Amino acid sequence: MQHTSHELFRQWANVVNLGGTAVQIGTRPDLPDLKGAFGILRKWLWLLLYVLLAGVTFIYRYELLAWTDLHQSIPLLLAMATLFALVPVIPYKFVIIAFGYSYGTTTAAWICWLGTTLAAMLVYGGARTIFRHQARSYLERIRGLNRFTTWMEAHPFMGVMSMRLLPIVPQMAVNIYAGITYTPFWVFMLATAIGKMPAIFVFAYAGAQAETSIWLSLAILAGYLVFMAIVLLLFRFRSRNKA
Repeated sequence: MQHTSHELFRQWANVVNLGGTAVQIGTRPDLPDLKGAFGILRKWLWLLLYVLLAGVTFIYRYELLAWTDLHQSIPLLLAMATLFALVPVIPYKFVIIAFGYSYGTTTAAWICWLGTTLAAMLVYGGARTIFRHQARSYLERIRGLNRFTTWMEAHPFMGVMSMRLLPIVPQMAVNIYAGITYTPFWVFMLATAIGKMPAIFVFAYAGAQAETSIWLSLAILAGYLVFMAIVLLLFRFRSRNKA
């Protein structure tokens, strides 16, 4: 008797459905998980690409700044501001001061503000889509961070904006941490945009004043750091009282 391929496939499917337990057809346990392997490879490729970008930026950091001075266009300034925020081979506060010295307070402030906000969104998106599950499992092993992560996820806007206002907190770490926790994108973006404004304006203004008086520029920076130190002490004092 001749059987069609459809009937043969149906009979074979009934055989492999043993004891009412469905068996996945067409898979072999001895074969590697190609989807999982591709996902791991993709993560390493993104990491390698970022390392290469960081290396090139670090090697040619001064040449890039000099090239930016020679070609003073808004798109180029924005690209450089985003690049140095995305790859922090130079402390970004120095970048803001240099931009303020060369282009004035207003131009430097909004260019650096927009550039660092775009870079923060890129890092947040990368951490959220590529490394979230692995990084999340790693965070759960650190006991000291569990309490802060719980508070962060309960108050995402206040948490992100507070860390943006404090100059001692690495901003790249804030981007990654917000990406691997359950911080909504729009909340992160709004808190980042607002929280970065004061420091960027102060450093841009200090850089602009350095052209006429370096001592005035240093006084502005010192006053800002003292003010933020007082805010940090008040925050720690309030946190201890609540505990």
